[in-house]
Formats: sequence, C-alpha cells, structure tokens
Amino acid sequence: MTGGMDACPSGASPLSLMHTARQVDPDRFFCALFLPPPARSVAMVLMAFNHECTRALSMPASWSVAGPMAGLIRLQWWRDVLESGNAQRVELAASVLDLLARGVVRRGTLLAMIEARECELEGLPECAAWQAAMLDGAGGMQVAMAQAAGIAGADVLGRVRLLGGVYGVGALVRYLPAVLAAGRCPLSDDALAEAGLTRDGLRTGQATPAQIETLRTMLRQQGRDWLAQARMGGRLPRPALAASLPAVLGLRDMRSAAMTATARDALPRGMGDRLAVMAALLRGRI
Repeated sequence: MTGGMDACPSGASPLSLMHTARQVDPDRFFCALFLPPPARSVAMVLMAFNHECTRALSMPASWSVAGPMAGLIRLQWWRDVLESGNAQRVELAASVLDLLARGVVRRGTLLAMIEARECELEGLPECAAWQAAMLDGAGGMQVAMAQAAGIAGADVLGRVRLLGGVYGVGALVRYLPAVLAAGRCPLSDDALAEAGLTRDGLRTGQATPAQIETLRTMLRQQGRDWLAQARMGGRLPRPALAASLPAVLGLRDMRSAAMTATARDALPRGMGDRLAVMAALLRGRI
C-alpha cells in the first residue's frame, strides 16, 4: 500500500491519525472538532480511510498503460479488507476494522464509498450514475461520521448524505481545474458533453475557461437542489448537524465570486470560513 502504512496489528495511534487527517482533509478536520467527543477520534480514522480511497483516483502516470486498473486494484484491496476482516498488518486498516467490530460505523457505508470511487474510475455515463457516486462518496463520508455520533435513523442519515453531497459539489467547484489536471474526471459523460468535452479528451487536452465555468454552473445547480431536499425535514439533531458541517464550506465555495476558471490553487480557507461553520452550529441549521 502506502509508505505511511507500517505494519502494526493494533492500529494507528490517535495522534498519528489526527496529524494525517489534518494534513489530508483540513475542511473535514475542522468541522469534526464539533462532533461529540467520542466521535472525533472515529472521524480521524474515517478521513484517513477516505483519503486512501480518493488517492486511487489520481494516477495519471499509469493511465496510459493500464487505464483504471491500478486504481481499481488499490480499491479492491480495501474492499477485501472490509469483507474479510483481515487488516494485513496495515495500521489504518486495523483501525477501520476496529470501528466495524465495535459497530461504530456500518460496513455497507464504507463499501459504498469504495464503490463510488470504482464507478468514477470506470466512467459515469449519465447524471444519475454521477449523483449516486457523489452521494455514496462525499455523502457517505458524512453519513459515516453521523453514525459515529450515534445517528441511526434512515431519514436523518439520508439528509446528512445530501449535505455531504453539497460539500462534495462545492469542493469540485472550488478545485475543478486542479482535479482535472490530476487525472481525475468525477463528472458524468453527459455533463461533459454539454460543456463540449469528453472523458478521453480531458486526459489528453485541457478544458477552456468557458468549459470550466459551464461545468461549475451545473455543479452549483445540483448543490442547490440537494440543499433544498436536505432542508425539507426541518432542523437536524445536533450530532447530525455537526456531522454535516462541511456543507457550510461547500455552500461558500459554490457562491464564491473569487473562483477563476483557470486557477489550479484556490485561495486558502480563512477566518470567514471558520466563523460560518460555527454560526451554522449556533443557529442549528445549514
């Protein structure tokens, strides 16, 4: 697997997981600080797991030789871990399996996150497939955090899933040029066609600023639709709201007028982002 996954059957230490989570997923790391205390350490494991799954999507150097195979092999390794219960002496895998053994997170949620990445690697032919992958991937990540916070109701988890999708959409709006440059294509073929692009064309060329903005416009509309659906059920229980806080950052990214169609590096998060997250928690609504 990765160089940072040393053999250790007892699982990764809380401090090392916290450091990893803060480095690889600073948005969710900050939001996870508002989860109930028992769920915070679980969130660190989930962020590290999600990062390992996402890494399988960005392997442009091997694509010309093996296509999606390298990424699919990496994801299959994680699928085998979850299904067999064998951590293969990998620290993070042992930590993930410990969560499952304690019933903190549902196995199906994590498997759906893996499947979402597999679908992206294999191609998302239409909008429905893309929506499912986004809600199982980014949405599933927040669902897992809500489960860690003790949320079990299907209705509430469904709304958390939608808000996770809002964060995922916002992240794509924010980082789309960089994501495409890294070799990923987390968009459906019909969305690409509407922007005058193809999946294969993106790997050999570059989207124009106008094409990037067309894609961002479609993403913003989807995010608004999911937000409206998530709000239909009224206020979320506080632990579910805490698990959904990344959606606040996603909404800010969707609304930002500072995004350029060509910049590969978005502006870093600032105090305004942090205050917006805390304000949402105080008012009890996203």
